Amino acid sequence: MADNENGAVVDEQHFSVSRTVYVRTPRDRVWEALTTEDGIASWFGDTARLDEARVGTTGSLGWEDFGDYAFVVTAVVDGFLFEFRWAKDPGVDVSADNATSVRFVLADAPDGAILTVVESGFESLAGDDASRRELLHGNREGWNLELDELVRALGS
Repeated sequence: MADNENGAVVDEQHFSVSRTVYVRTPRDRVWEALTTEDGIASWFGDTARLDEARVGTTGSLGWEDFGDYAFVVTAVVDGFLFEFRWAKDPGVDVSADNATSVRFVLADAPDGAILTVVESGFESLAGDDASRRELLHGNREGWNLELDELVRALGS
């Protein structure tokens, strides 16, 4: 079982960041928190827009202090996997050189669920390696904050 005290881990060789948390609630409730507007807005930023969790659907995540970040859903396996690409800058559409991929994978656990998030694709972002690594480490901190908020929002 994952220890929620463990923070996100950066893999600089593969330009990715990951974290696994245990959520003391049924997997279907975690799935709803990942894939519905109200669910997402309860833990990930201040606002969320997502009409449905379907490949090709666009949406946005908003933070009062940072702006709105566009995303496009790239993979869905109902109840198990939800993935999207999101723009690294607010107010712009997702494109090949300005977005990373975020993958959420759910698994059953005793009295709850295990959620693993992996954000990858930092190596494809425009700019130099120093700026990519800075964003990578910044997002590591973001996943620590946001996944802790998810665990709290679901009453774990």
